[in-house]
Amino acid sequence: MQLETKRSFSFEGENLESGDWVGKDYWVSHFNFDREVTAKFRFPSEVVFHDVTLRDGEQTPGIVLRKNEKVEIAKKLDEVGVQRIEAGMPVVSQEDFEAVKEIAHLGLSAKIISFSRLVRDDIDAALKCDVEGIICEGPVGIPKLKQFGWTNDQVIEKAVDAIGYAKQHGLWTAFFGVDGTRADPVFLQKILKTISEQAHPDAFAIVDTFGCATPEGFGKLVRSIRAIVKEPLEVHTHNDFGLAVATAVSGLQNGASAVHVSVNGIGERSGNASFEEVAMTLKYLYGQPVNLRFSKFKELSSLVQKHTRFPLAPNKAVVGERVFTREAGISIAGWMKYNLGSEAYEPAIVGNKYGVFLGKKSGSHSVEWKLKELGLKADKQQIERILAEVKRKSEEIKLNVNDDEFKKIVNSVLVAGSP
Repeated sequence: MQLETKRSFSFEGENLESGDWVGKDYWVSHFNFDREVTAKFRFPSEVVFHDVTLRDGEQTPGIVLRKNEKVEIAKKLDEVGVQRIEAGMPVVSQEDFEAVKEIAHLGLSAKIISFSRLVRDDIDAALKCDVEGIICEGPVGIPKLKQFGWTNDQVIEKAVDAIGYAKQHGLWTAFFGVDGTRADPVFLQKILKTISEQAHPDAFAIVDTFGCATPEGFGKLVRSIRAIVKEPLEVHTHNDFGLAVATAVSGLQNGASAVHVSVNGIGERSGNASFEEVAMTLKYLYGQPVNLRFSKFKELSSLVQKHTRFPLAPNKAVVGERVFTREAGISIAGWMKYNLGSEAYEPAIVGNKYGVFLGKKSGSHSVEWKLKELGLKADKQQIERILAEVKRKSEEIKLNVNDDEFKKIVNSVLVAGSP
C-alpha cells in the first residue's frame, strides 16, 4: 500500500506535497522541517547505534537469555545493520563469558563490546573474550556516590587506572558515568577532563540512568561536556518518565554521535531508549541518514520477544502487533476508498502489517475488509446483518470478534437468508 497524493496545497509559499516530510510510503509533519526549527539541529553526519539488548536489556527483572539465544539475537542485530553490539558482562556468569566470547568470534560486521566496572579483573575477562572494546562504568551521580561510599577523588583514581589499563591492552574504551544527570556539575567536569587528559578514552557516555532529565536539560548537559572534552560523546537514556527516546535524540542534536538503544525498549525498570523508535524518529521525523534495514525491525522485535519471554503492549510503537490495526469503520473506509492509510508511515517499512479488528466500533467497511481477507462473500443486506451481529457479540463478550466467531456469524446470516 502506497501513499497517493491527490491534492495540491501550499503553506508560506512551499508545496506541502514536496519535501523531506513526504514520500511514497510515508507522510510526516512538514512543521518538523521548518527552517526556523531545523536551524537548531546539530546532528552528527552519521549516528552510531550501540545496542544494549544483550546486557542492559537482559537486566529487565525476570529475563534470562541463554548463550544460544544471545548468539541468535546478535546475528539478527548484525543483519539489521547495528554498528555496535554490547554482548554482555563476562564476569556475570560462566555462560555469559562463553556467550560474549562466541559472539566476538562470529565474524560479524558489528563491533562487539562488553561491559565492565572500574575493576581490572573485569577488563581481563573482556580481553579473554577477544572483544574489540569495553564500556567501563563508574558512579558519578551524587546518590550513586553515596550508595558506593566513594569520594570524588577515589572515583577519579579508579577510572583513570581502569581506562588506562584497558587502553594499554588495545581495547576501544568508553567511560560510562552512572547517574550522570544527577552529578555535581563541577565534579562531573573535573572527572571527565582528568580521564581525557590522563587515560585517553575513545569516548564518553553521558548517562541518564534513572530517566529523570528532560530532553532540554539533557541537551544542555551534553553541550556543556562537548565544550570540555575532545572525545566523541555517546548517550544512554532510560524511560522512567517515558522520555528516553526524546532525551536520546536531544543528546544527538547537541553534540553526541552515538546512541545506546535496546530492542523493544527493554531494560531495567521502565527500560531503555527503544532501538526501533529512535531509528524511525531520526530518519522520518528529522530526516537524518540512518543506514539500517528497517524492513527487518519486526523480525528483530519478534525474536527478542521470543527469547526474553517479555511481552509487549499490543500498541507498542513501530513493532506492536496491533499498532496498525483499526476497529473504527471510518478509518477502514478511508483505506478502501483511497487505497491508502492515514498513518504517518506504511507498516511495510518496518516489516509490520495492517489489520482489522471486528467489534462494537466496526462499520460495514470493516465487515467488507474481513470478508475479502477470509475469501468470503455477502451482499449489501447480508453485510448489514453481519455487522449488527458483530456489534452485539462484541458487547456481550467485551472483546473483539475473532475470525472463527466471525465465520460462524457469516454462516448463520447466509443460512438464514437462504431460500
